[in-house]
Amino acid sequence: MFCRICHEFLRKIIDKYIIMKIFGINHPKWVVIQLLEHCNLRCRMCYEWGETGFYHKKKELAILEYKVIKKVITDCLPGKPYFGLFGGEPFLYPNIEDVMRLIKNGGCGLDIPTNGVLLKQYAEMIVDVQPDRLWISLDGPVEINDEQRGKGVFNKVIQGIDALYEIRESKNYKLPKIGITYIVTPFNYTFIEEFFLKSIDIRKIDHLSIEFQLFATEEQYRHYLKILANEFGVFSAPCAKAIVREPSDFAAMDFKVLADQIRKVRSVCDEYGIYFIAYPKTIELDNIVNFFSANWSKMIDKRQKCVFPWMYAEISANGDVSVCHTYYDLVIGNINVENILDIWEGDRLKKVRKFLKKQPYPICTACSRYYADPNKH
Repeated sequence: MFCRICHEFLRKIIDKYIIMKIFGINHPKWVVIQLLEHCNLRCRMCYEWGETGFYHKKKELAILEYKVIKKVITDCLPGKPYFGLFGGEPFLYPNIEDVMRLIKNGGCGLDIPTNGVLLKQYAEMIVDVQPDRLWISLDGPVEINDEQRGKGVFNKVIQGIDALYEIRESKNYKLPKIGITYIVTPFNYTFIEEFFLKSIDIRKIDHLSIEFQLFATEEQYRHYLKILANEFGVFSAPCAKAIVREPSDFAAMDFKVLADQIRKVRSVCDEYGIYFIAYPKTIELDNIVNFFSANWSKMIDKRQKCVFPWMYAEISANGDVSVCHTYYDLVIGNINVENILDIWEGDRLKKVRKFLKKQPYPICTACSRYYADPNKH
């Protein structure tokens, strides 16, 4: 009995030591900052500003003060985290260059997802600062993309990519890496191959991500609401509600056509040495069918646990801190009133970790981080 107790005690100590070493628990290893909620587009599928987006109901849009962001970054720098900046549209933020330089001068990596409309305007500055990577959103050939994202958007984004590429090459810089994110929806799924292999010059792209439109069912959402209320005293979840859809919304898709196109694009990426990501990772017909049919328990990419609460902090534009990229409904603190490192080691996050150590939330399958490799950004 004593030996078994000692073994269990040692196992817990070792587990804690491993977590400390790998994830650097005293500092988050991945920090994502939403600079502002404002956006210059109204993309149809966006959970913020899209057709079901919850930002439409906001009376006032939030934006983080630069001095607050500066303190967060400075406090986190000793842990050398990887940073991400997003919005809304991050290049609408008045102090975007200052934030980028602060991170890069601190010796940290930086990714910026963007809708790409302002890239041409900021191309010189971006190449000069050298963030590690831009994730630029495009969703198909010109007519398809602009139907989802707005008239004229495709050409503006391509002009921005061309400007970035030409300036970077003229300076013989390796950064920023240029990445394209393609969100697969029932409207654009048949155009993946045409877009990547005919509509753009794929040789100018360093990284490529094809991501399925994420969704949670009404049943998952209601189960999640009960957990929030019973475990954490949270009684509304507008972020989660905005992503609710049903499998019937995707039933008309030809999943074999989808899989064949993604595999074709992946083979071209292999040929050109382009870094390829897919969410979910496994592009097999049964896996895709299970995803869009909401049979997530049968997916090859399913997870039993989420490691992100031990390594990841996301700060929303109103200062709220969470450990989830998609759902800000469960807040663990606010940087306008608390230090980020105090929040990171606080009782609220400990309670979240304790719950998630046993099982994920019922709607974790609708979060892009669920399908992400935590060791890759």
